[in-house]
Amino acid sequence: MSQSSAPFDEELLSGYLDGTLSHREMQRVRIRLEDDPSSRRLFEEMRALRQAALDTRFPPPEDSVWPELPRTPVSRFGRSLGWLLLCSWLVIVGALGLWHLLRETGDALEVFLVLGLPGAFLLLFGSVLVDRLHEARTDRYRDVHR
Repeated sequence: MSQSSAPFDEELLSGYLDGTLSHREMQRVRIRLEDDPSSRRLFEEMRALRQAALDTRFPPPEDSVWPELPRTPVSRFGRSLGWLLLCSWLVIVGALGLWHLLRETGDALEVFLVLGLPGAFLLLFGSVLVDRLHEARTDRYRDVHR
């Protein structure tokens, strides 16, 4: 079976254009482009489309459309301090409530019934938060606004 008739993941072409592929994947795409005229045509179409998209200029949206972000160092500091105080308060109140619950009851079922649902939500929220923070650090398009 020749390489040009083998199935080929077209997302690799997009990754090749963006420069996000590993060395091995880049080599695989280069070989495919050399051997397969239909892949080469598709690649050239994608390159032209990408260039047209990069060359397109849009008028900036009005200020009312942009997300509300702190505009000054004072407002950024206030917002950061507010989040820090809120999170600290939640941790302290949660820890005190948990300590009180565990101290007052010895029944494992009661503890599970009280903590199960909030614990599940916290675990789910935490896993989503970790994914979002990781994505925010590694997203190459994070500075692109609508």
